[in-house]
Amino acid sequence: MGFAGVLLQNATFTCVEALRFGMGTAARHDPGSVAGLWSLSNVLFGFNPVYLAMALLGFSAAGAGAGLIPAWHAWLGYVSAALLFVSSLVSPYNAEGANRLGPVGLIGWLGWITWIATYSVTLLLL
Repeated sequence: MGFAGVLLQNATFTCVEALRFGMGTAARHDPGSVAGLWSLSNVLFGFNPVYLAMALLGFSAAGAGAGLIPAWHAWLGYVSAALLFVSSLVSPYNAEGANRLGPVGLIGWLGWITWIATYSVTLLLL
């Protein structure tokens, strides 16, 4: 599940970047279409936390099951995944840039940063 989340994240980022290149071209040829492409890019990027949550859940479960990470580290992954998932549920409402649950996603993202840094050090020390 963790690897599937990483693959889906890569596919999402590929589409978002393609849309951004499309916006650059559209701005020169048809400026009216940029708003639609921008909204699509924002909504698609908003689903990225779902795939990050999948990666967190899968790699936390695998690490805890294999005895690589302590229980607190696995729980950090689970809680961060839940926060990221909740923040992604409201991503369609963020297309216009107003999201009251933004801090939930930020806390989940900060948890992910802590989780991945700790996991990286753990794997390097093996």
